[in-house]
Amino acid sequence: MNRLSTGISRFDKKLQGGYPEGESILITGEPGTGKTIMGIQFLHQACSQGKKCMMIATEETPEKILLHAKLLGFDLKPFFESNLLLIMRILEMRASYTGISSESLGDTSMHMEDLTNLTHLIADDVEAVVIDNIGTFSIGDEVRLFRDKLETIAYFLSSQKITSLLMIDGTAHELTHRIAEYSTYGTIRLLTKENPYTGKMERFMHIPKMRGTKISLDPIVYDISDEGIKLSTSQGKKD
Repeated sequence: MNRLSTGISRFDKKLQGGYPEGESILITGEPGTGKTIMGIQFLHQACSQGKKCMMIATEETPEKILLHAKLLGFDLKPFFESNLLLIMRILEMRASYTGISSESLGDTSMHMEDLTNLTHLIADDVEAVVIDNIGTFSIGDEVRLFRDKLETIAYFLSSQKITSLLMIDGTAHELTHRIAEYSTYGTIRLLTKENPYTGKMERFMHIPKMRGTKISLDPIVYDISDEGIKLSTSQGKKD
């Protein structure tokens, strides 16, 4: 199986070389756990390898994404300016409840309430996509309907052989009964909890599912530094 690098060298080793190519991976976690940073590192690595990439953002402007990436040492601007990286901002559903129109936010915004409509935005030559975050599209949907829509977008991405990271915030993931995990090829959970051996709060990755990949169920300790996500060189004892 071919792999695309995660942009995190030690994490690549955990995944036998990276994310399975042409498949959709779900990234879950509360705010501050590093979901967007994982997306940035993945896109920077893929663009550096000459792959056409796209980020579909529901919460940040392209300018803020580019600035955030540069501060971490992952300069996406050259790729953005050369059109190797496309950044599409989607106006969240909740904006419609505040009376804000897509026109009032400029040409970089689109009001799209249906997750399946994203298929119309993705160019034929795109090879890697990050959608941050799909939780936005669960608002107002029944759980079954949200799952149907997610399966539609996941099938589309897979059929186009696009490697994708689908981010979902922890609250939306719980409210939809974690049903998104059934629709993707793999799942990576990011969480913050107390390490029982050190008594300190630490960040952990857990990979409950990654098809076609030999994975360990042991938690992976990581940190968010000014150089992005870094895995700990020494893992704690098994819980």
